[in-house]
Amino acid sequence: MLLFLLAGALSVVFSMATALSVSDFLSLLFDKAESELPAASNLLSLALNKLYVYLISFGQMKALLLFSLLVFLLYTFKNVFGYFSSLLLSVIRSKVVRDVRNELFAKSMRLSAAYHSRSKKGDVLARFGSDITEYEENVIVSIQALLNAIISIVLYLAMLFYINLPLTLFVFAMLPVVIFGISGLSHRLRRQSKELQERNSRLVSLIEESMEGLKIIKAYTAIEFSNRRFQSENKQYTQLRNKVYRRIDLSSPVSEFLSSVVVIGILLFGSYLIFSGKGNLSPEMFVSYIMMFVLMIQPAKESSKAFSQIKKGRACVERLESFLQEPNEEPVTIDGKPFEGVRQSIDFSDVSFQYVEGHPVLEHLSFTIPHGTTVALVGSSGSGKSTIADLLSRFYDPTEGKILIDGTPLTDFRIDQLRQHIGVVAQDALLFNDTIRNNIAYGCPDATFEEIVEAARIANAHDFISAMPQGYDTQLGDNGSGLSGGQRQRICIARAIIRNPDILILDEATSALDSESERLVQQALENALKNRTALVIAHRISTIVGADNIIVLERGGIVEQGTHQQLIQNHGRYHELCYMLEQ
Repeated sequence: MLLFLLAGALSVVFSMATALSVSDFLSLLFDKAESELPAASNLLSLALNKLYVYLISFGQMKALLLFSLLVFLLYTFKNVFGYFSSLLLSVIRSKVVRDVRNELFAKSMRLSAAYHSRSKKGDVLARFGSDITEYEENVIVSIQALLNAIISIVLYLAMLFYINLPLTLFVFAMLPVVIFGISGLSHRLRRQSKELQERNSRLVSLIEESMEGLKIIKAYTAIEFSNRRFQSENKQYTQLRNKVYRRIDLSSPVSEFLSSVVVIGILLFGSYLIFSGKGNLSPEMFVSYIMMFVLMIQPAKESSKAFSQIKKGRACVERLESFLQEPNEEPVTIDGKPFEGVRQSIDFSDVSFQYVEGHPVLEHLSFTIPHGTTVALVGSSGSGKSTIADLLSRFYDPTEGKILIDGTPLTDFRIDQLRQHIGVVAQDALLFNDTIRNNIAYGCPDATFEEIVEAARIANAHDFISAMPQGYDTQLGDNGSGLSGGQRQRICIARAIIRNPDILILDEATSALDSESERLVQQALENALKNRTALVIAHRISTIVGADNIIVLERGGIVEQGTHQQLIQNHGRYHELCYMLEQ
């Protein structure tokens, strides 16, 4: 940044030198004798007089050639330093945007599951897309342009004051007209720009939602409805965008008009000073003064435009700040208790939970998972099975009650160490756009190839992986495109097994498997579950028959629990669910 400001300042200095040299050029052009030169009123005038005398000593034509060479060198240095200033500006922009984007991504990883569940995905994605673009174009560039303009204006003004004080004071007297004329345009710009960013995020959310639900849209023949909804939202966004840019674009011609008014005032007042002889101002120096003032108009226009752009960009800055200031998930504190696994039991003690206030999902739930046992959860959709798994992983914390491991509340443990001892296989088989090897070793970067293969064997995935063209180095597409649902799920199971977790959570882990694969994977899981504390959310009866305890949930509460045989003999809710699942 310092080099950028220095290069910009040097570019301005050489621009001023070029403008000042005009007085000597005019003197040479009109072949003024040394006696005709105006008396030097300051060091600058004296230096210019000396330069003129030196040049004219070579003869008029040769002096003009030397002067032309001097002007060429001045312009060259001006452009060289101007280029370095622009080059440094582009480096600063790129690095600042890189750092902000990194911070946004890191923040999105630290935010709680509750935040992501209540936020639209498109709104979060807009922070990385349009908000970052607006931030770069309207804030970073504008601030740097404003700094450059301020340096230019200060240097030009200092020189104008040095050349002629009365004329420059006259310029200052006219500046409030320019300032108030421009500030009136940007009064509503900030509010409109914030609304523009919010409408853009709604537009992105609508696109993302439509792409994900394309099959439903086609199945319900709702293409025209979706088009009308999108066009309506896009129309409102476009209209507001036009209003914002009309206000921005108007600032340049208005500032140019007001600047021309000031230039006319300078011509009139400067001519008066020359004709009256009161300002000690020569015609040649007056021309240089006007040139320097005209050169100052451009940075003045850029500063007014930069102010407008910054006001426009302030809206996206507020959106980025609000995202970065969102409370993180439970912080990883050094004074949290280390977690080394379950030694006795996991206890849910009078646990209640609600995503939305007034709509409980779990109510006063209490049960125990002894060390080394498997507890299965069954129940109808919405009974709270997956919520219990999320609470154990600390994606959420209970609204009331406590979850204890060996008598210690879950919230007392370091969250990172807790999750290192938990393996999760979710209902949705999520794979990353990477190789199969890296997907299995995800979270275990130090795993050897032999360990990866062994985990794949346990998950009954080794055979189909080996049959692929590049084997374990086969590159998967988005979410494992090209693999069947059962193949994706088995890779996810291998990913959980390779961690050798103390606690294993299977959230309907075999729901995407065919009967043959389910049988083989179920056998492998039974081996993997030995000496581990496991929570299994059931989708099929075959996955829970061997569970040490089966808990039946309804509307967030326990209606019965026991082994498979005990619950079958009770002919209760579990018996009904088994009958429905077998149909």
